Amino acid sequence: MIELKGISAKQGGFRLSVEGLLMRKGDFVAVLGNNGSGKSTFLSVLAGLKKFKGKYLLEGQSFQSISPLYRHRIISFLPQQTSLNMPFDVHYVVLTGRYPYTNGRNYKDEDIRATERILKEFDIFHLRHRQFNELSGGEKQRALLARVINRNSPIILLDEPLSGIDLKHQHEILNFLKRLCKDRIILIVIHDISLAIREFDRFLFFVKGTLAHDLQKRELDEEKLTRVFGVKVNFIRHKKGVFVYIEGDKYGFRNKKT
Repeated sequence: MIELKGISAKQGGFRLSVEGLLMRKGDFVAVLGNNGSGKSTFLSVLAGLKKFKGKYLLEGQSFQSISPLYRHRIISFLPQQTSLNMPFDVHYVVLTGRYPYTNGRNYKDEDIRATERILKEFDIFHLRHRQFNELSGGEKQRALLARVINRNSPIILLDEPLSGIDLKHQHEILNFLKRLCKDRIILIVIHDISLAIREFDRFLFFVKGTLAHDLQKRELDEEKLTRVFGVKVNFIRHKKGVFVYIEGDKYGFRNKKT
């Protein structure tokens, strides 16, 4: 369980504010908002990569009191931009996700087996002997995502994990993450609103650094999303879900050419 109260964090002139938030195992959460609204800063705070003020509890224990090693075991984080340009093959890159469970030198047979399973799950087993730097952008992203998931942490934070990944693998990855979430908390920053509404049941919306809404799918409506994104949002509802479209011209939200 994650419990936040009165959280604030600063980055230059930007300020993040989360008045209160409670998340439990099984929560599969989409984090949404315009660029610069605080989504990435929020995940960085949860991962312990950014200083903050306020109350942050993990399973009732103060975050600050938890050792860095244990934090790395219970929280896995994929940042929006990851620079990993090292001459390692894909198998080793994904294997390093297990590093917090090692003695600092050697990986166990269990780590090797877990790595092979996750390589197959993310459809990159056939790439295991390829150099990471030789992969396409989408293949690299799947390898980095597999590395994060390979840690098998109870809390998984993913900042735009589907960037550059084709539709087929996006669908497979989201289905896998939803299955995985039964005994975990998973937060995913995502920009595709239609995809988010189709795949998620809980939504955190950030506006100018503030957690403005914490909503279940049934609570979503056009008015709230219009206020969050600053464009006129409309829903087309059908039996298989909701399609989202923007009426920029009609409502005068589209940027004028300069």
